Amino acid sequence: MEEKKNGSSIKLIFGIMGIFTPILIFQIVILVLLQHNVISLTLAFILTIVAIVLMFLITLQGIKTLIDPIRSAITGMTGQSDGNSKIQQRISKISEREDEIGAFMRNIQKTFGGLTDTVSAIRLATSELEQVSEEFEKIFDSMEHVSGSTNAAVEEIIGNTEVQAEKVRNISEMTDSIASVIEQIYQNMANLKQSAETALQCNDNASGIMKELIQISKESSRAMDEVSEQTRKTNESAQEIRQVTEIIAGISSQTNLLALNASIEAARAGENGKGFAVVAEQIRELADQSRESTEKIHKIVSDLIGNSNISVETAGTVSEAFNRQNEKIKETETIFGTLNEELGKVGSVMEEVSGKVSELEGHKNVIADAVEDLNRFSDQNVQDGTVANDNMKELQSAMADCRLSTGKVNKVSNELVGKIKNLGDQTAKRMNAIDG
Repeated sequence: MEEKKNGSSIKLIFGIMGIFTPILIFQIVILVLLQHNVISLTLAFILTIVAIVLMFLITLQGIKTLIDPIRSAITGMTGQSDGNSKIQQRISKISEREDEIGAFMRNIQKTFGGLTDTVSAIRLATSELEQVSEEFEKIFDSMEHVSGSTNAAVEEIIGNTEVQAEKVRNISEMTDSIASVIEQIYQNMANLKQSAETALQCNDNASGIMKELIQISKESSRAMDEVSEQTRKTNESAQEIRQVTEIIAGISSQTNLLALNASIEAARAGENGKGFAVVAEQIRELADQSRESTEKIHKIVSDLIGNSNISVETAGTVSEAFNRQNEKIKETETIFGTLNEELGKVGSVMEEVSGKVSELEGHKNVIADAVEDLNRFSDQNVQDGTVANDNMKELQSAMADCRLSTGKVNKVSNELVGKIKNLGDQTAKRMNAIDG
């Protein structure tokens, strides 16, 4: 009996090892794949749940395969004993006979005694089955605890994933805003670059105009110098004319004086001097006319000299103004040259900034694609988490059903043990009666 018990225990242990060893190997493979990022955490969790469910179904099928034949056999024996009590009484009477028929019946009862050992072995197996059922109840308790913890973790993951998805959507909205701002900056930079090119073109045109103004100013300055020189020469000529008129005025005065003296001498000569007197009078009149003309010429020359002096002063003032104008034009030309250089630098900077904005636009597109992928992954994680949560609920429901089935198995096992005990007691009583 002890050897049979040990053999049954060893077979039971090997059977349990045969069930759990593939599951353990499968879990190790999943952990290795998860460590090397071959599968995702969600897929690993789902595979683990599937493995646990398969283990439970295989175990339940093994228990059912083990219990059904025993239950059928014992139920048949019990039914035969309870349904044919009159036959059993008759058999007992026959076995009490001392003839060959009684001996044959006793041999049958001795053979039935071997059935007692079989029933004892069945009771032992049933006891071990009860122990295994208790162990399975503990395993189910542990699985329910792990399932509850896993379910809580999955719910927390779902919550965190939903928060993450919300954050990702916010980031996506901010990225869209940044993209809009970058697009606006890019457009403004293009407009500013166009304005800078236009300003540079205008500056080039203004620089050309300034060069023309400088040339015109130089020509005007030379013309003013020539006018000033001609005015100076005119003034000198007027001075010479004035001197000549003064000489003519002196000659006219002397001529008038000579005409007066000639008139006096003609008057002294009497009749002989009348002709000379007429000539002297005409000479005097010519001298008076010369004097008057000289005075007019002197006045005109004086006015001409005054105007010439004014023209000389004005020409000097204009020449100084032209000189100052030339200096200002040169300063303006220098300023336009500096402005041209600065506009060139601004154009270079604008091109560089435009390139950076284009590069930023590319980075923005990459970030937008990454955020879109992250948003899609977050939504997928939420869906996977929801599916995993639903699967966990189904697993909990299945485990509850398994617990209920295990309770039924335990109940049937207890009933079976009780019936086998009753059958053993009855068999022992009958054997004692036969031996008596």
